Order: sequence, then C-alpha cells, then structure tokens
Amino acid sequence: MIAAINLLGKGLYSPADAALYARVSPRLMKRWTYGSAPGQSVIDPELGDTEGKTLTFLDFVQTLAIGRLRTDVRLSLQKIRNAYDFAREEFKVDFPFALKSTRFGLFGPPNNLKRQELFVCIGQDDDGTSKYFQLTGKKRGNQLIREVVRTYARHINFDETTDLATKYFPFERGSYRIVMDPAVRFGEPYLESCGYTARTLYDAYRVERSLSRTASMYGVTEQEIELAIDYFDFLKPNAA
Repeated sequence: MIAAINLLGKGLYSPADAALYARVSPRLMKRWTYGSAPGQSVIDPELGDTEGKTLTFLDFVQTLAIGRLRTDVRLSLQKIRNAYDFAREEFKVDFPFALKSTRFGLFGPPNNLKRQELFVCIGQDDDGTSKYFQLTGKKRGNQLIREVVRTYARHINFDETTDLATKYFPFERGSYRIVMDPAVRFGEPYLESCGYTARTLYDAYRVERSLSRTASMYGVTEQEIELAIDYFDFLKPNAA
C-alpha cells in the first residue's frame, strides 16, 4: 500500500509509463526502482510503494540520472546504489540524484571500469569552491576537488529554494516543446503551447491519419500535432 501522503504535485507514473518517458525498458525501470532477483533497487521509491505500481516525478528524474550513469560510463548498479545511499547519509538529502547541485565525477583507469570510483559534489562552499567526495570504494568519504564533472541535468528546471527538480523538458522542435510538470496533469507530458497532453494529440492523429483534420479538431497547429508524433517516435528505449 502507498503511504497516506498528499499526492498533489507529486507526479504519478506507472513503472511502464516512467520507462516509456525515460526511454528504457519496463524491466530496467522496475529493476532500478523496485529491485529484482539479481539485486536490490538502486533508489527507494518516494511513496514507499512496495507493490511496484506507482512512481513520482522525483523518482523519475532520479532514474534519468541512473540511465546516464549506466549508458555514459557503464557503472554497475551496485556502485550507483552505494553512491545513492552514501549521499543520502552524508548530505542528509532525500533525492540526491534529483538535485541541481549534484555533479558526478569519476577517478581511475579509463579502460578499467571495475577500478573506477564515483565522486559527487552537492553544493559549494561559501567561497564558491566545489568539493567532491568519493562515494564508492574502500576510501569512500575522501574529499577531492575536480574541475571536470559529468552532469545529467540538461533540460531540467530546479526550484531555487529546495534545489530539487521541478520540470523536465524532454523534447522540443522549433518554438514548441514538451513539458513534464508534476503540478500539471500529474506529470503527464503535455505541449506547453496548447496544454493538450502529447498522448491526446498523438492518439487523435492515429485515428484520423490526417494532420489537418486532427489540428482542426483540437484547435492547434499542424506543427503541434507533428511535435506529438515525433515525441512518441523519440520514445524508444535505450539500452542501459
């Protein structure tokens, strides 16, 4: 059962929908968020949903970080989980992979991933210096200053007070873009220009099979219909 908390503004996704929007397979999404036979989950779902039915927007954003760490540098899920646990304990933050100030770095032989360790920076000192702490390996907790870091925060807006992710802009074309905002339609992707969900326009086009008829029915431009179509074409799983 999901804990009895206020769900307003949380964003709510089934693992299958979260997987679609993150462009990974449902199997990977469930593995990262709920665990599977090979091992425990990488993050702990915000709602404490042990039945594996509901993820929030911040859960989703954290899986974007996991996906980048897996595809960019092929870090093991165990190392990412260790990093997640250490960051929560050390920095007292609930969603370390959904913060604007989180930056990742690696240290170790470039051709030997098993010997590379993960570093993180959350925030800066008063003098603006970014400090990185080793999250994995025997010397985790050691401090290191690095100038070159990896980030997964492109296309995400963050709250200036909490530093947490508030909106995600997964796709755009010209002056039109898709938005995922947990405060709007429970986080379902929608077109910023007209307010319709991308799925509504996409499904309507699949029925009508005509850009002009679909655009006329919904009072939008053909370019907005094309954006919805192209977005769903874009939503094809990456290997991670």
